[in-house]
Amino acid sequence: MDPSSTQARLRIFAVGVVVTVVYALSSWNFLPTPSPHFHFTDLAWSFLNGRVDTDTPRRHANGKPQPGDPPGYQAAIKRATNGGKAGWNDWASYRVLVLKGGEEVRGVFPYKNEKGPRKHEFWTVDGKLMVIDVAKDLKRGCDPKRKWARCDRVEYKVSFPPFPAVVMMPFVAVFGFNTNDVVLTLLFGAASAMLLLYWLNRLHGQGLLRHSARDRLWLVAMFAFGTVSWYCAIRGAVWFTALTMGVTVHFLFLLAAQGARRPLLAGLLLGLGVATRTPLLFASVFFPLEALFEGGRWLGGEGRVGALRAARKIALFALPAALVGLALAWFNWARWQNPLEFGHFYLLEGTRAPTRDHGLFNFIFLNHNLSAALTNLPRLSAQAPYVHITRHGLGILACTPALFALFGGRTQHPTETAPEPDLERRRASLVRNLAIAVGCVAAPALLYQNDGWQQFGYRFALDFWPALMGVFALRVGHLSRKVKALIVLGMVVQLFGAVTFGRMEWFYYD
Repeated sequence: MDPSSTQARLRIFAVGVVVTVVYALSSWNFLPTPSPHFHFTDLAWSFLNGRVDTDTPRRHANGKPQPGDPPGYQAAIKRATNGGKAGWNDWASYRVLVLKGGEEVRGVFPYKNEKGPRKHEFWTVDGKLMVIDVAKDLKRGCDPKRKWARCDRVEYKVSFPPFPAVVMMPFVAVFGFNTNDVVLTLLFGAASAMLLLYWLNRLHGQGLLRHSARDRLWLVAMFAFGTVSWYCAIRGAVWFTALTMGVTVHFLFLLAAQGARRPLLAGLLLGLGVATRTPLLFASVFFPLEALFEGGRWLGGEGRVGALRAARKIALFALPAALVGLALAWFNWARWQNPLEFGHFYLLEGTRAPTRDHGLFNFIFLNHNLSAALTNLPRLSAQAPYVHITRHGLGILACTPALFALFGGRTQHPTETAPEPDLERRRASLVRNLAIAVGCVAAPALLYQNDGWQQFGYRFALDFWPALMGVFALRVGHLSRKVKALIVLGMVVQLFGAVTFGRMEWFYYD
């Protein structure tokens, strides 16, 4: 089917409507109001006011609205802190100290909650180690209203990459903190399903995919309702919004990068993907592979001519990606004086033990992350509530059992004729390139200090699910009854997660 035909467009539109309706129905109590975790709204408001920091965590749930507050601000603060019963979740911060000699330093006391001399260790944002005793070494009188107070203040920042906030800026400019991030996230989730169907139709039109139109809808249903995309797309909240938007940008990138068709657009989309979810940086490997293996052949089989063509495409791809990267580096420098620091080290003011002691990435996290990503299963019992799920999340195979169909050789429909050698070579090359991209995106997450807790299923899988769907569609050439049964089983699992996660806490354990 021609992906640009009227019939194809109508099916894509129908998919968008169906996914939107199902997501909205399963988001029933989340949908009416913005989520409590409004970091992107706050960052958008900061951008609109020419700032890269925020004063939001200084506010209190029971405080009164102040002059100049944007619409919905105090209500958002009350939601975020559960009426004052909870703290500020995942806001990054560091301290700004003025020493007696007048020197101003910025950083954190990572061991401030411990006893002994290490509590005086001060790690500056530019990487220096100092020893500072707050009670003795700070200047006084920086605050004209409190001249006796020590020169010690806290700066708060939103640590998450900024592109979702940029997208939300027009809405925040109009609606302020009443901007409903749940609705926006849900719509991006539906858009991803539409983009997947468009991509599958295009692959079919290129002769690389043999699935019928009905089976392509099965594949879209598998992604939209049989993966962690469902429970992530229906709740808003900064973490899930970033993941869901990242999926949409990732699909757009794959559409532009397949066959190295549109290098400038692919580079721009890759950059925006990194500005949404930093792991998408590693998806960049897909474009040069497509350029180097033109038509499935190394350099298109044209030697020096093919090498020059591939180099030109890769350079065009790198240009917009680098420009977005430079903008991100400047943004990071403006906040943390480090172009490579997005700020996650500064969560809990740098005192989070795993990050403080081992860094954001370390092989020490691998075993635990592998369990969360692959092997975590539900606990079943004969007593209510019968099913218990760890808050570290179910593994990807438990979430989407249809992936078992990937093990073994490529399946073919019984009536399928042998593919043409050229098409088979192109298909095999595309599968290889997508699989490499999946591995490159997945690997850093397995070394990350956080496995995604709290979650129903391994949510970081969304970073590589678009490429993985391509691998699945191309490798599983025939959706047999067994494969469809596994898809349906995955949809049942995801329905359970969409309904219970964040609502029915008795099903979950730490």
